[in-house]
Amino acid sequence: MNESTKSAELELSARELADLRAELDGIDDRLLEDVRARIEVCTRIAVIKRKYAIPVMQPLRVGAVHEHAHRYALDHDVSPKFLRDLYDLLIAETCRLEDLIVDDPAEES
Repeated sequence: MNESTKSAELELSARELADLRAELDGIDDRLLEDVRARIEVCTRIAVIKRKYAIPVMQPLRVGAVHEHAHRYALDHDVSPKFLRDLYDLLIAETCRLEDLIVDDPAEES
């Protein structure tokens, strides 16, 4: 392979990588927006839990969320452990925020 061909292939590979990385950046933007939206819905749930004195931790709901993610993983050839770990992080953060809302003395009537 001559230098001209190598240079052209490097240029092509750089463009292909740049295109894929731009696509990945768009996916990441949507993912981050969906995480933000999920957290926002969970804060609204916390307001209802506070209003009706419902415990923040709902083991049956957590189990249903994990089961949904597990089925998705199996159906889409994604690691079930990865999705379990991801949802453990999401659930831990939303429970932390729900606790702050439910326990906020400024919100007491």
